[in-house]
Amino acid sequence: MPRLMERLRRRWLGPLFDRLGYDLVPAIPDWAHRPVSPHEVAQLLDNAAARLGQDLAAAGIACRHDVRALVGEFWELIPRAPVRQRRGGSGFNGALQLFVLMRALEPDCVIESGVFRGLTTWVIRQARPDARIFCRDPDLSGLQYRDPAATYCTQDWSTADWSALDPARTVAFFDDHVAQARRVVEARARGLTRLVFDDDAAGHRIHTHGGPAHPTIAMVRALHEAGGRSEPIRWQRNGRVFEQPADDPLVRKAARLIARAHAFDDLHAATGYSPARLTYVQLHPEVGG
Repeated sequence: MPRLMERLRRRWLGPLFDRLGYDLVPAIPDWAHRPVSPHEVAQLLDNAAARLGQDLAAAGIACRHDVRALVGEFWELIPRAPVRQRRGGSGFNGALQLFVLMRALEPDCVIESGVFRGLTTWVIRQARPDARIFCRDPDLSGLQYRDPAATYCTQDWSTADWSALDPARTVAFFDDHVAQARRVVEARARGLTRLVFDDDAAGHRIHTHGGPAHPTIAMVRALHEAGGRSEPIRWQRNGRVFEQPADDPLVRKAARLIARAHAFDDLHAATGYSPARLTYVQLHPEVGG
C-alpha cells in the first residue's frame, strides 16, 4: 500500500496539487531519514553533542550528564516516537534540544504551553520519566500522543494557580504562538525563572515564521540593547504587514526581568535536519515589575 500511494502521489496527485499552488509531501518525520553506517552516525552524533555542549555552557546550564551519551540515547529513542509529523511542530533537532535541556535542567515539574500533536510532551516524558507534566493548549483535538500521567487543560496557562509548585524545580516550555515578552512577565509574576521558548525569531527573520507572535525574546533583547531606537520593526507575510513598536512598555518590562537568554544553535550544520529554534531564558529571581 505505501508503494501504491507513493506512485499515485508522484504521477497524479502531486501534479494536480502543484497546479493548484500546493506541495503534496508524505507525512514522514525527518528522523525517518538517517545515516546507518557507523562512521557517519558517530560523526552526526559527535557534531550535535559538541554544539549542544557549547550551548549549555553559554546558557549557564551546568549539566551533570555526558552530553554525547544523551545524544546517543536520543538517537535510539526518536524512531519510536508515537507522533508522525512532517510540517509544523518539532523535528529531530528541536526534539533533541528539548530532550537534552530537560535532562540538564532536571525539573520535577514541567508546564507545557502549546502541545500541538504531542511530540514534545513525549520527549519531555522520555527525558524526565517521573516529572509532573501540565499540558495547556486551547485545542487538544489534534493529539497523536496523550501522556497518561500528564494533566491536560484547554485554558491558558496563566489562568491556573501554580503556587503549589516549587519554582526552583519547575521549567515552563512555551511553544504557543503568544507574545514571548508577555510570557516572560507572566512567568516572573508566578515565581518561575527557568523558561524555554520555541520559535524565538529575530526581527530580520520573523517573516519566515507562520503566525508570528511578537515581541519575541530576540526582539526584546535587540530593542533593549538599541536603547533610543524609534523606528518599529516591520515585516510582511502573506500580503499582511506586521509591526513591532520600538517603544513598547511590554518590551521594557520583559527586558528588566531577563537575567540571561541564549538561543541554541539550529543544529542544521551538525545533523542535516531541519533547523531548530529553541531559546533558554533565565529570569532574575527578585525583580519588580
